[in-house]
Amino acid sequence: MVENYFEKGEKYRETYEAHGRNLLILNKAIENYKKAVKLNPDNVLYHYRLGYAYHLMRRLMEASSEYEIVLKLDPPQTPSEEFFKLSLKYAPRIFLNPKEYFKLKDLVAVIHPIKPIIAYNLFWEDDIDYPGDNDPSDHEVVWIEFNKSKGKVTGVYTYFHQVILSTEEAVKGADLHDQRARINVEWGGHGSLPLRWEKLHPEAIFEKIGKRIKIKNMAQRY
Repeated sequence: MVENYFEKGEKYRETYEAHGRNLLILNKAIENYKKAVKLNPDNVLYHYRLGYAYHLMRRLMEASSEYEIVLKLDPPQTPSEEFFKLSLKYAPRIFLNPKEYFKLKDLVAVIHPIKPIIAYNLFWEDDIDYPGDNDPSDHEVVWIEFNKSKGKVTGVYTYFHQVILSTEEAVKGADLHDQRARINVEWGGHGSLPLRWEKLHPEAIFEKIGKRIKIKNMAQRY
């Protein structure tokens, strides 16, 4: 029974994310996740999914409560020296717009347990609506893929307005700078951009976006 509620929640959430982001569908996901949590209150995944669903709906207070439960049930582990060195080796070089007035508050590197890829989560200061929205930071993500045996970067990916950007120039740039890729960041309106992103064809940028967004020439801003 518990699994059925959770599986239903998963299906509703996946439908929400894949087809138009209808809040009524997301509400159904939340209802099923809550039932699963009630029947199995010690299940980390159930609490995480419920928190994530709340997060998607911007119900941040409730999301925070679920995330706190997740951290109590499954506390973060201290990284090994090997993982720590690995995250430093491939840490991207961050370049900011000189006019940017928000500061980097924190950085969290998440190493994939199986695939050779590291997600660098950047948390920028954001005081526009805080504390009212319980969202104290703006979150950007950069993924660095690497070849374990050769010790070289093989892919650089950034999140930009619902799409993932990647360029060959970013990989080549990393090779010229001790395997540390350059990432141009502007808080809010643009996000994290890989080197020479402006050479990407428009369809590569707007493939998953329903409307075209005017993008400033970031090369002139750095």
